[in-house]
Amino acid sequence: MMAMALIFAAVAAQAPAPNQRVSQAEIERFVWQVKSCWNILPDDINSGLSVTLLIDLNRDGSVTGNEIGEAVESAAGLRIARAAVRAVEQCAPYTFSAETYHEWKHLELELRP
Repeated sequence: MMAMALIFAAVAAQAPAPNQRVSQAEIERFVWQVKSCWNILPDDINSGLSVTLLIDLNRDGSVTGNEIGEAVESAAGLRIARAAVRAVEQCAPYTFSAETYHEWKHLELELRP
């Protein structure tokens, strides 16, 4: 089973209003959506490798930027990273609350098979 961690990057462009945070349900929905499109080879599932993606989203949930932030420099690491990038692109658009756009417009997503 694939494990994922979502880390929200700080955004200086807009100061968050008090109590405006992305809900746990939104985070889980985002992770589930990406995970449903992430296709990796059976040999890579237990590799112990991970990839960190840097993702930028528009207000409508479409992807404007999606790049590998960190990955193991090996054939398997690159395969996993490229598959993760494709998954983010293929599963868009994503749904978050408009009021918390400042929290989710720049995301850092760590994926582990």
